[in-house]
Amino acid sequence: MWPGTRRLPFASWLCLAGLLVAAGCGTLPREPGYGARLTPFSFLEETDRVLFAVDTEATRYREDQPFVPFAVAVANRGMPRLTITRSSFTLVDGQGREYRMASIPEVKRLASLVIYDLKLSSGFLSAFFTRCSSWPRVPAVFFPLQVTEGEYQSRAVVNDRVELHPRSWMFDVIYFPHPRGKLVGESFTVRFRTVEMREPIEVRVRVKKP
Repeated sequence: MWPGTRRLPFASWLCLAGLLVAAGCGTLPREPGYGARLTPFSFLEETDRVLFAVDTEATRYREDQPFVPFAVAVANRGMPRLTITRSSFTLVDGQGREYRMASIPEVKRLASLVIYDLKLSSGFLSAFFTRCSSWPRVPAVFFPLQVTEGEYQSRAVVNDRVELHPRSWMFDVIYFPHPRGKLVGESFTVRFRTVEMREPIEVRVRVKKP
């Protein structure tokens, strides 16, 4: 684990991440076969109506866990509405096998790792925020934390039906069952769709080694 993770407040991580983005981390070159980049571990696809990005910073540390995190962010650039639910996201492995989002009781077995995953994803959150800084962020909590005070108290209650009106966005860390075979070093696709979308948006990601 990271030295000092327990002592550094989440806001400090976010501030540090913002400095890194300002230094150029938000303008990384595109890798062949993958989407645009916001951070070394994030990939994004965009249309004139929807922006969808996925981050694998936390993913690469969970090879030995039954459920693996992917940070996701969605911005509504021009749809009348986007209704995001647990069925909006699907993980697809290299053999075409599909994985639906894990359940809340399943992810509770990860205990404090969920907090670490949020902290590991803070650079991605900051980078995405720079793309939508003038738009309101709509809260999303697909996997609540068992806390009632402190910096995470807003994540104590499930909010897994998110409505994005035009020029608004959301961020969260979601979990899927560990895909068959290896995780690190492999490529996956994260598919996003809502009832309002005619076609899904797919982001191809690569899980780099820690």
